[in-house]
Amino acid sequence: MFYTKYRPQKFSEILKPNEAVDALVSQIKSNKTAHAYLFVGSRGTGKTTTARVLAKALNCTDLAKNGDPCDKCKNCIAIREGSFMDLIEIDAASNRGIDDIRDLREKVRLAPSMGSKKVYIIDEVHMLSTDAFNAFLKTLEEPPANVIFILCTTELHKVPETVKSRCQVYKFKRASQTQLIQKLKFIVQEEKLEVSDEDLKKMASASMGGYRDAETLLQQVVEGGVSVDVFLSAGAKYRYVDFVQILFERRAGDALQFINKMYDEGIDLYVWTGELLNYIRGILFVKSGADDYFIEFGIETVEDAKNQAVSITFDWLVSALETILAGQKEIRSSFIPQLPLEIAVAKVCFGRDGENGIGNISDPIPSNSSKYPSSSDKRLAGVSKKEPEKVKQSQVADDDATVSLSQEEVKSADVPISDIQNRWSELLTKAAKINSSISALLRSSKLTNVEGKFLILEVFYSFHKERIECTRNRKVIESVLKEVLGFDMSVKCVISKEKPPKLNQGEVGILTDINIAPATIDTKSVLEMLDGGLPLIQNA
Repeated sequence: MFYTKYRPQKFSEILKPNEAVDALVSQIKSNKTAHAYLFVGSRGTGKTTTARVLAKALNCTDLAKNGDPCDKCKNCIAIREGSFMDLIEIDAASNRGIDDIRDLREKVRLAPSMGSKKVYIIDEVHMLSTDAFNAFLKTLEEPPANVIFILCTTELHKVPETVKSRCQVYKFKRASQTQLIQKLKFIVQEEKLEVSDEDLKKMASASMGGYRDAETLLQQVVEGGVSVDVFLSAGAKYRYVDFVQILFERRAGDALQFINKMYDEGIDLYVWTGELLNYIRGILFVKSGADDYFIEFGIETVEDAKNQAVSITFDWLVSALETILAGQKEIRSSFIPQLPLEIAVAKVCFGRDGENGIGNISDPIPSNSSKYPSSSDKRLAGVSKKEPEKVKQSQVADDDATVSLSQEEVKSADVPISDIQNRWSELLTKAAKINSSISALLRSSKLTNVEGKFLILEVFYSFHKERIECTRNRKVIESVLKEVLGFDMSVKCVISKEKPPKLNQGEVGILTDINIAPATIDTKSVLEMLDGGLPLIQNA
């Protein structure tokens, strides 16, 4: 495999910029290395490679002045060939129990047999069990003087704070597109391959900052002897930028087809969704003006995130993150793996009520620009197969419906607020006949503005906003509005920044469930009213 054949063997072979490597080289040159390191970063960013080069530098017998191992002495050669007895690599995913750690603690006491330092590289350290972590703490804190621990993980949040505090933590960022292209060009030259610069750019873009992904993709292309686009159809799994744009434009059909195409290509939806969440999180950081250091993807993708952050709102980002995160948790246990993600997409695009997305409810829904025909396209395409007379009648009916709809939209968009205020009392009266609670809620609000098809109501409490905007009450209000005004309108509430007015003595006060409830019945009056003077039955 290319990613093993062309793995860097020296610090100087690791592409720059790389802050973690610079810090390690500085420690090697000054002979002030730590006893425990924690390397953090996404897959394919060079954590294990850097750990092996560090092990070389610690045991090299002919170390260069710049801190680079010579890669020629017996220790360097043994490490490169995997035969160095004092470099122990442990896969924590397979050796995660407390017994494995106890065995490690016993062997740590043994002196190095070949080099000056015994180096333990524990990959995917977050997979250790809680008991194993606890058993490992003392050894990690005070190992023998000739022992170095290098822990590697892709999920820092799963590593206990007690472990982090005992290590020097270095973060490995995703490679930039320039670094990836540079590495791919080097392999192409060494292998004497013919791959165009344009194809190399496509591979670098699809790898999303992972050296190993880029090198694997290159090998697939050259060994498969086919166009890079064939493999990039599966690589479309990485186009989080496009997918987020589809979601924000509420193109649910495109999003659902995107998901199912990935599933058919064998892509792990759980992992892919995690990367999607990471990208949306990055947009949130960009939108918030946070430092790019905390964004875990390549420089080029950061630019895409900055471009999207201009039009995407905070509310949409937060809601999308919550919705998709909830969907991801269900993917592993779902009988239909893609279903939880499909439901999340539907909520993002249309909202829980199937009417509006989770973004700004007043935003217009853009037309479907998908390359796939929409349901309306298919319906219109089917009209051409009808008989001529029926086609003519259906076209006339469609034209009439279009004219009616456009007039209705014009009315609702241009109606002045004064006209609605003049008919407000009529609306309250009709609402009271249907539901007195809804009428009371409307009376407690203030009509402040008209935005397109929405009446903007100002309320004092979030309780009122939730009651008015809930699906059942909103549908009643919409039906009354159409009856009074003659066209479709809906309501949207905003919470007033002012405090509610103080009450005079004897006033009911702010609207609550108690105020809306029927008046208390006088039991004594009811009994007197029902007393019909019926004769009492006396015992014989």
